[in-house]
Amino acid sequence: MIMNSMNPSENVISCLQTILDATATGNYDLFLTVGDSDYRVDITKENFDQVSSSLIPRMSEGYTTTYFGHLKQGETQTYLWKLSFADDGHEYIVRMGMKGDKLI
Repeated sequence: MIMNSMNPSENVISCLQTILDATATGNYDLFLTVGDSDYRVDITKENFDQVSSSLIPRMSEGYTTTYFGHLKQGETQTYLWKLSFADDGHEYIVRMGMKGDKLI
């Protein structure tokens, strides 16, 4: 078995951090900066607010991400992370699909 521990590019990490920062602060406009036109239409402010409002308190106490890896799916690269919180509660899988340098 060959193991590959390769980390994602700086651009991918930057996009993830932008999403996390936007979610932690409830900043929808920041959240939209990393996505393509479909992403900006598909994720409404109402959807964003619903998710971020439940995560803001937990993220403010602290969180960590653990990179799981990526998958090539057609022209899309899909990156996966585990999002864990300082409160040691429910964790999430962050799935980020990218085409080029934009989230889709």
